Amino acid sequence: MGRSDKSRPTPVTDSAINQFARLGITYTAPPIEQDQLEIMPNAWDSFMAFLSCQTQWRVAAGMAGLIWLGLDYAACKLVLDDIEAAPGTFADLRVMEAAAMPILNEVDA
Repeated sequence: MGRSDKSRPTPVTDSAINQFARLGITYTAPPIEQDQLEIMPNAWDSFMAFLSCQTQWRVAAGMAGLIWLGLDYAACKLVLDDIEAAPGTFADLRVMEAAAMPILNEVDA
């Protein structure tokens, strides 16, 4: 979900390295720093619920690209019911949505 960090190189896949090898080109990929995301244990279930709702975003397409409008709450409620989420998970979901919206709607300079 979201966009790639354009300030970092795109990792070269094993498939691409194999294609280089077939052309007689030896390629050694430089090490790429991996971001680490630590989720507090008491937030894990809410985080997993957020990931379960990742296909429930309302998006509008325009000349400038995609505009992320927010989560479809009715669809998210169905997902939360399906995964038997704990009470309060929907409120947590809305907090994560609010944090994600500015990042998803970033405009490239």
